[in-house]
Amino acid sequence: MRRLSGLQVVAAFVLLALGFLFVVQLRASRSFSQQPEVPTRNVYAMATLLRKERDSRVDLERALEEMRRRLTEYERSAVEGKTLNAALRNELESLRAVAGMRAMRGPGVVVTLRDAAPQPPAGSTITVTYQDLVSVINELWAAGSEAVAVNGQRVMATTGFGQVGGTVVVNLQRLRGPFAVVALGDASTIEGALTIPGGLVEGLRALGLSITITRNAELTVPAYRGTLKLEYAKPAEP
Repeated sequence: MRRLSGLQVVAAFVLLALGFLFVVQLRASRSFSQQPEVPTRNVYAMATLLRKERDSRVDLERALEEMRRRLTEYERSAVEGKTLNAALRNELESLRAVAGMRAMRGPGVVVTLRDAAPQPPAGSTITVTYQDLVSVINELWAAGSEAVAVNGQRVMATTGFGQVGGTVVVNLQRLRGPFAVVALGDASTIEGALTIPGGLVEGLRALGLSITITRNAELTVPAYRGTLKLEYAKPAEP
């Protein structure tokens, strides 16, 4: 007896399956033709329900895809040895550093401001005012400084400056000169911005104030030691 080849076996199965599908379709057609006519209103209602079901399925598929994406990110973080809590702690520490709640260290400059020497006889003395400090600090920020302090007081977005007699008020603390302004950042860039011809420092020196700028490879800026309390400002709704 001749043995059937593999191709002949596959062809036999395909023909058998086609025959089965033909019989099923024929029976379904007869059954459908015998069904009573469906009212038009019911057809529209079924079409509406079908459309809603299709839309819901699309939304669910999108949500499932988003969940899969997040799961992939979490798994990648776990593989790299990072947990969600660790990532949140790192982000919180970064925010604390930017907000001035952590002491920072690095290269930078120290800008020292002193009153002008007294002019005889019994002449008035040009003193360093809080406006002078604010102007110098603004120049430091503009030059790319990343952290600034005045006589040990961290300068933040909420730091206020004022004048009380012969003292300058910073963070509600009364400071006396000379004033040492420590700024962390690229020392060369900061010094270049401060010493530009016709700039702020040159103008203050022309008034008689003594201003020195010293580079340093390792400086420290303390953390803000006050309290932060927002009474009226609230987070805006997204």
